[in-house]
Amino acid sequence: MTAATMPQLTYSGKPVAMDQVGELCRSDDVIDDRDALWERMEKDGYLFLPRYLDRRDVLAARAELCDRLFKSGVLDPTRPPMEGVVATDETINPAATGPFMPILARNNPPLDKVLYDGPMMDFYEFFLGGPVRHYDYTWFRAKQPGTHTATTPHCDIVYMGRGTKALYTSWTPFSDVPYEMGGLMVLEGSHQNQALKQGYGQTDVDAFCENDGPTARQIVAAAQQQGRELTNQEREQIRWNSSGAYSHDAIAVREELQGRWLTAEYQMGDLLVFCMYLLHASSDNQTDRIRLSADTRYQRSHESIDERWIGDDPPAHGIRAKRGMVC
Repeated sequence: MTAATMPQLTYSGKPVAMDQVGELCRSDDVIDDRDALWERMEKDGYLFLPRYLDRRDVLAARAELCDRLFKSGVLDPTRPPMEGVVATDETINPAATGPFMPILARNNPPLDKVLYDGPMMDFYEFFLGGPVRHYDYTWFRAKQPGTHTATTPHCDIVYMGRGTKALYTSWTPFSDVPYEMGGLMVLEGSHQNQALKQGYGQTDVDAFCENDGPTARQIVAAAQQQGRELTNQEREQIRWNSSGAYSHDAIAVREELQGRWLTAEYQMGDLLVFCMYLLHASSDNQTDRIRLSADTRYQRSHESIDERWIGDDPPAHGIRAKRGMVC
C-alpha cells in the first residue's frame, strides 16, 4: 500500500502529512543470509520480518493477555476477549490500564515462549553470530484508543546505554495492527544522524546533575539509603540529564530531521528488529480495540550489560538506577 492509499494517520489528534509516510522495507527475502541482514541493518537501522514468528504461539500469548485484561475490566464484557474491544461503560473503568503495562508480562509463560525461545532466539543467535542473552525485563504496551497514548519520538539508547551499544530491540505485535491502530513507525535514516547520536544519543534518563550543588546528591543518596522512591517534590528539586523523549511531537520531529515516518500494517507473527539509535514513535490508535505489543532487548552474551534490566527485581528506572553526573 502506498501513502496515497493509506488511511489518514494522526498524532495527538493532529493529522500526519501522508506524503511523508512510507512502508517499511521487508527483509524476509534475506533471512538466511547473515551478511545481507547486516547490510540492511547498517543501511536502514531495522529489519522487518513479516510472519517470522510462529503465529500459533503469538495467538496463545494473546489469549493469555486478553484474558488478564478482560478480568481486570479493561475489555468490553459483551464481546469475546480475543477481539480486544475496549470497554466504554464508565462503571467498568476502562482506564484500569495505561499505555505502558509491564505487569502483563509477569509470570506469563505463553508470552515468554514467543519472546525468549524458539524463532526469536534462533534469529539473534544467527544474526549476532553466537550465544546471546536477553534483558530480564519485558516492556509491554497496551495502547487504548484515543489521542493520548501515542508513543513519543525517542531512541532506545537513552534508556539502556550503560552496557554494550550493540544491543537490539524486538518490537512484537500481539494484535493484528491495521494502520489506523497506530503501530510502530521509525524515522527513515535517523540512525545515521550524527548530531542526534552525539547529542541526545549520549544522554541517560537516570542521570541527574550533581554540579547544581549538594542538594541533588543528598536527596538521591537519602532515598537510596532508605530504599524508597523519590517523592514528587524531591523530583522537582533535581535537574535531570534527560526526560527520555527526543520530542513530544512526531510531526515536528519529521520536519526537523527530515526523512519519512515508515510503518506497516502489522500482523501477529511479524517481527521488527532495530538498533539503539533509530528514532521511533507511534501514531494514535483510532480503532475501538486495544493495541498489544512487547519491546524486548537482545545482545551477545559476553558483552557488558545494563544492570538496570537484569535480575528477578531489576532496578529499571527506580531509585537504585540513579547516578550523578556533571551536566
